[in-house]
Amino acid sequence: MTPDRTPSDGMDPTRAQAASPGLAELAPAEPSSRAAVVASLAGTLSRAVALGDEVAARVVHEALGRLLGLPVAPQG
Repeated sequence: MTPDRTPSDGMDPTRAQAASPGLAELAPAEPSSRAAVVASLAGTLSRAVALGDEVAARVVHEALGRLLGLPVAPQG
């Protein structure tokens, strides 16, 4: 690897970091329907928190907990 920038006074050069894998690279090829719902709820939870809606955040948090606590449904 090559340095990612020119050295500045008083600092040693740094090496470029390898690119982090994107979400598409980490996700399974065919996500389950439950995984899709969990991902959607996670986005909703983030928005509720960002907007300061504590009640909505609690409801979505509880729904996520229930979904994640359920046994995995058989694929068929």
